[in-house]
Amino acid sequence: MFNKLKPGESEEDVLRMAAEFNAERQKNPNFQPAATVVRVEKPVGKSLFAQKRELNKLNNKSSLSDVKPNTEQQNFREATVDAGKQKVLLDEIHENMLGDIRGTKINHNLIENVLGEIVERKEGGIRPPIEFQQPKQESGKSLFARKIMAKESAGNTNSPPKAPAIDNPSETTAGHSAIVQDPKLTQEIHSENLNLLNQMREEDILAEQQKLLNSLDPALIKLLAQKREQQKNRLATPKTPKVELIEPQALPTSSNEALSEDNPAHQLIQQSDEGNWLNFNLIEEHKLAWMRDIPSKMGQLKPGEQFNARFDWKGVLLPHNTEEMPQNVDERELYLHGEEPDRPGYSLQELFRLARSTVLQQRISAFGSIAGILSIYNQGFYDQVLSLPVSKIFFLLRFGLDDNAPAQLEVVSRALARLFYNETDEVVLDHIYENAYCHWQPTLQLLVDNDESGDSTSFAFLQRYMALLRTNSKAFNADVEEETDTRLSMDDFQLAETDLMSCLLRTNILQRICFILRSVKPENSTVESCIKMLIRIARTNVQTAKQVVEEHDLINVILTNFLPQITPASATSTLFYGQPQYMALKLIRVLICQHLDIAKQLATETFIENLKHFLFYRDDIKGKLIRVQIEVLRIVRCLLLLGVLDRDLFKQLLPALRQMLDWHYNHCVFDVGGPALIRQHAAALLVAIVASGESGVCDIEAQKLLLEPLHNCCCSWTHRATRANALKDYTQLTLLSAVLYAVGWFARHGYLGATSFRQFLHNILPDFVRSAGFIACVQQLTRGSIILRRFSDRRNSHAPLPNVGAVLMHDLGPQLVVSDTYPVQLLSNLWAFVETPLEDAQKQLLQALMQPAVLEPLGEYLKELSQHLNRFLASNFFARSELKLVHQLLSTDGIETYLTNTQLLQLVYSYLCCLSTAQARQMKSIFERYIFSDKYVQLDKKSLELLQTSCMEIVYTHFIADNKEPNLTLCYTQAPVLPSDWPYFQLRLILNNYLQNVQQHPAVIYSENQVVRMTLTFVEQLEQQGLQIVSPLEKLMYLMISFMGPDSQFLDPELHQLLHGQLLQFYAQNATHTFNFEATHEDKGNFEPLYYLFVNHFEAASYGDELFSSLVLLPLAQKYDNKWRRRIWSEHVQAMRFLNCDESLLIGGLAAYLEPVEQEPSLVQLYGDALQQKLVRPGSIAHKIARHHFNDSTAIKKTTSF
Repeated sequence: MFNKLKPGESEEDVLRMAAEFNAERQKNPNFQPAATVVRVEKPVGKSLFAQKRELNKLNNKSSLSDVKPNTEQQNFREATVDAGKQKVLLDEIHENMLGDIRGTKINHNLIENVLGEIVERKEGGIRPPIEFQQPKQESGKSLFARKIMAKESAGNTNSPPKAPAIDNPSETTAGHSAIVQDPKLTQEIHSENLNLLNQMREEDILAEQQKLLNSLDPALIKLLAQKREQQKNRLATPKTPKVELIEPQALPTSSNEALSEDNPAHQLIQQSDEGNWLNFNLIEEHKLAWMRDIPSKMGQLKPGEQFNARFDWKGVLLPHNTEEMPQNVDERELYLHGEEPDRPGYSLQELFRLARSTVLQQRISAFGSIAGILSIYNQGFYDQVLSLPVSKIFFLLRFGLDDNAPAQLEVVSRALARLFYNETDEVVLDHIYENAYCHWQPTLQLLVDNDESGDSTSFAFLQRYMALLRTNSKAFNADVEEETDTRLSMDDFQLAETDLMSCLLRTNILQRICFILRSVKPENSTVESCIKMLIRIARTNVQTAKQVVEEHDLINVILTNFLPQITPASATSTLFYGQPQYMALKLIRVLICQHLDIAKQLATETFIENLKHFLFYRDDIKGKLIRVQIEVLRIVRCLLLLGVLDRDLFKQLLPALRQMLDWHYNHCVFDVGGPALIRQHAAALLVAIVASGESGVCDIEAQKLLLEPLHNCCCSWTHRATRANALKDYTQLTLLSAVLYAVGWFARHGYLGATSFRQFLHNILPDFVRSAGFIACVQQLTRGSIILRRFSDRRNSHAPLPNVGAVLMHDLGPQLVVSDTYPVQLLSNLWAFVETPLEDAQKQLLQALMQPAVLEPLGEYLKELSQHLNRFLASNFFARSELKLVHQLLSTDGIETYLTNTQLLQLVYSYLCCLSTAQARQMKSIFERYIFSDKYVQLDKKSLELLQTSCMEIVYTHFIADNKEPNLTLCYTQAPVLPSDWPYFQLRLILNNYLQNVQQHPAVIYSENQVVRMTLTFVEQLEQQGLQIVSPLEKLMYLMISFMGPDSQFLDPELHQLLHGQLLQFYAQNATHTFNFEATHEDKGNFEPLYYLFVNHFEAASYGDELFSSLVLLPLAQKYDNKWRRRIWSEHVQAMRFLNCDESLLIGGLAAYLEPVEQEPSLVQLYGDALQQKLVRPGSIAHKIARHHFNDSTAIKKTTSF
């Protein structure tokens, strides 16, 4: 006996019980289960006639078996039943067969509308058309009646001969029905009815008739009586309609004019035999409305008016007006019956509804359209056009990924990959990877300020202080505890709006992808989409990369199925499973770059053997295998730079590297006509060899083996570039950049030195620099520059899911950040020969580079940078190489001859504001060359030492931060170290000192006098060169901070004189300027809380200083909001007793504080109270202002004047 399943038992228990049942059944074949599920097929639907006919057959058989033959009874019935009664009974039987014998409610109007007039006809006769009594209106005729009238009007000569009229319609009822079209079936039914009647007596017939009448609905009996009366009337009336026989013939072409082409059924009538259609006596316009053509005139949008976005099946946004669509687009399948039926396409709400349909094809179509929308969105074409609910789309797609249907998995995985895996970013990253120092990979985590430094001189610490100076000035405690991570307490929707990648990981996406790849084993595109999602997850940060690596089942599935060794069968196969895939290798490379520990964990012996096998494979190299080898070379480069591959493993790769160099020397085509993939493969080979030298594993034996073919390849490719008029493909520039990178490194650091490349350095390279192709490259520098463009990128187009920013938003549409002729990497590697020149080749190369054709475009480029350097785009990940080139140019002796001192300082200042932690060395070099040089900045010795010390402290802290982790990754946004107002950095220390004194913290080490003097002098010299470092309001705030030192050293005569000159100069420059005191500046506080701190400090330590007083009075001018005057004259009226200054120190003069006369009653009353209570000194500026407004104002009634 078997037990039932109990709660808590799993699938394993079900399988165990099934095995026990099967074993018992094999022992005893008669053993049966207690219950069996039987699938009952749905019966086939039968017509009313077929059901009645089967019922009659059953009744006929039963009656024949029960009733004995009785000749006398048959003769009696034949004698008593006449022909008229027999006809009546037959008609009633016929009507009963069409009616409801059980007596259910029947609407006789419905029967008349469905069946129409029932007319019997003879066997083989022609059924006359039914005449309907309808109003004689042209609009009421049917479509087919209009067609017939059009044929009759074509001419009587073509009309067919008329058939003779039917004189006796009653003859058509002799056993034939107009409802049953089959003559044999009609005769069979008629015979069955006659046999049934012949076998019954008259009393039985009457009894059955009465029984039938009692069982029927009275309404049905009335309906039958009416039909019988109508038949009698037609028999009594001699006039009968004449029916013409219409022979089938081809409709004349002129008959098409009966219906206009815009009629909904025009096309349907042309393609069908309309004569076989029944009861088309009326045109039901409301039922045909969905077939109508689109209105030619739709509502026009007003400028700036928004409308609901609609997309086609490819995700393309359709215009609001169909006139804007291309003429060759067939959009008929895109029209719906719902909202906006005149517009083609599907809205997002409708696509969401289709994506939840029970029909698989509808779900696939909806998900495919959403995938197209996301692809176009990530390319930037929908920016500033529509706003997509990305979080809601994500949840829809993630739910769709849980369906195991292969077709749905394919389209949903593709949509998810297009959402997370930015194809444009990845293509550009792979495009530039073979350039020098471009092996760094971006991390795409959300930027959160987690700087917990307690250093009071650090920017992060000072910015926290400045951030407290907002409109709420009640507390100024900068020691704010870091907020705990609240993501664990967020629900899924909140997390998706904050960090979409964390929300994706919360949905167990790694386990789901592992199940799909291991168990479902879908088609190729699904596998590719899953790997793309894994690449994007791995790029986020080192924590998510470790999560991927810790999924051992997932990594084993990828290594086993997508990175096996190549076999002859797999080399020609088109399937993903069982052959190496370059996307899987790219995933491994991204994981390796995240951290050294991950690289060691993945670089197993089996994996290294597979890499060696891929590099040595030469049987059948095609595009797919070339991509595999490119990724293998990139992985080898990363492992070498991280120190994972030792010298012994590299020696095992040497024969493959030497063989590839020889192959490229003979087969690589440098010209544009050659395959670009081969040139990219050659560049990857060169930079991998350079990485072996940088890591120290390429010893002298290896260099002897590789440098000779390397020199031959470099000479060959550079010579071909010299003969070309222009370099039109980016792979050409990349290959030349790799050549210069390899030659430069081995010539300086190789065991054989520059002698291995003597011919290249003395002849080939100088000739290339003089060639027309290289001159064209230099001239493309300004045009293709990233940091000179005047628009932004798409890094934070959707804040919860950042991207690298490979797309720039231009007014004319999206553009790639790197163009095909972007020459920066080539020029940077070439300028490295000038930066650290080689003794043998220095003269020839310098002569070639110093020609005017090269230096003049570079000088124009630097001039443009001094005026239009885009600091936002300078933080783009792809702008790092260009910033390196700018540093090389600024470090070149003699470049200042092409720039004036003003242009040079403007360029240096803007350049320093763009450098990130990764460029800490460049920052230090520029500071020492320009900022700390007497040639450009004249400061006294103490001020110069203070400036140098403070700047170097900033740089050295980032030297440490730049080398803290053993990885090959950088943040996707290269945030600058120095803010735009970095020359005022030391004044922030004074404010910091003031706030910490409030909180009883010790003072800073620098003297207040030194800080103020150095800062104001340095800024003044920069401003004299035409630099505008801060806005007028920001400069006003810094001038106020200069008076807030703890020691009140502004009273020192020398410093006071300096401040006096600075204020007079500031007032003169902004005499007509109107300050916006409500403005908020990044990393700074608002003006309002700082001003009230300034007033409090004036009350405590101003000593009535006139410079201090003039700054307090500045917001009290009449052109500004009276809230400043109300608060000062009410809460700080005691400060007005000590406030006084010369009228020359008032910005705009005294008139700016007197006119127009104050009309605020409360403020005028405050003026009167201060005068009456003698809170202001007579003759002071405050007394003049209060007396003028109180005496001249008409806002209040006054009993006295002052």
